[in-house]
Amino acid sequence: MAIKYVSNPDLPIIKEDWPGNPMKGRSFLNERPSQISMLHFVKSRFHNPQREERKNDTYRAGFCINDDFTESDEDMIVWLGHASFFIRLGGVTFLTDPSYYSFPTRTRLVPVPCDVDKLKYTDYVLISHMHHDHADTRSLRKIFKGNQKTQALLPLNGRSYVKYFTKNYQEAGWFQKYKTKPGVDVYFLPSFHWSRMHVFDSNNTLWGSFIIQSNDKTIYFGGDTAWGNHFEEIAELFPSIDYAIMPIGAYTPRSIAGSAHISPEEAVKAAEILNAKHLIPMHYGTYPLGQEPLGEPYRKICRLDEDGEISGCLNCLDVGEELFV
Repeated sequence: MAIKYVSNPDLPIIKEDWPGNPMKGRSFLNERPSQISMLHFVKSRFHNPQREERKNDTYRAGFCINDDFTESDEDMIVWLGHASFFIRLGGVTFLTDPSYYSFPTRTRLVPVPCDVDKLKYTDYVLISHMHHDHADTRSLRKIFKGNQKTQALLPLNGRSYVKYFTKNYQEAGWFQKYKTKPGVDVYFLPSFHWSRMHVFDSNNTLWGSFIIQSNDKTIYFGGDTAWGNHFEEIAELFPSIDYAIMPIGAYTPRSIAGSAHISPEEAVKAAEILNAKHLIPMHYGTYPLGQEPLGEPYRKICRLDEDGEISGCLNCLDVGEELFV
């Protein structure tokens, strides 16, 4: 089956000679094949060398009740748990990867810091890819019900999922710039990952990461990603990033998760490549994903900071904590 290359013809492409995202049939492709051994996958279901350690780990993410940020006019980043953040930049508000409730395969372990209705009229909802822990059905329905103001900024073919909640959306391929309010720019950029919401829709929607720029500030939101050369490609286009929001959890076993998620050590390396002044970890402590103990990603990233491995400033936020930018 021939490979075709697709993008949104209504949006500009910012990388010279970029042909668009490769697709084979109805499936988007990474720039290199994922190497997942079926044998390792089956073994990982029955053998976890950290099983007891995981069972006995008492870590819980820090949490504070807070809805003040929804009424403020100051630019800030607020962690809402997992990969969801409230961001205000240049007076424009964003939500990333909404997932505020438990879903059938995972229990949410830390509450949302405010009533979800308080998030309802955010200017933009950014969805990096279609997985239930990043684009939760109940969360999206809650945000968009009766809400014509908020626009969803999606990957290609993301409409096939959000059209049940809203008609107000844009789709972009990698290296494309969305049409947004004056004074703020949003770009969709690569990651190395995959997507699936149902049994037979694997990779029918694209996956990626975001850059948000305003007021001489640049925020990178990494979505979900394995290691790849996309960090260098992003750094070439955006050579100075103020805040890099990077996933650090669900990285074991490496024989499986290495094709989907970076480790804390790789998150630090990626932030270095991106020349990030601040590293904000995410994708840990909210849902029990991966096989590592719940608190291991947090402990590892703190240890790397203590050992001087992080050149910028590490900001490990509590859920509900405000970081002014």
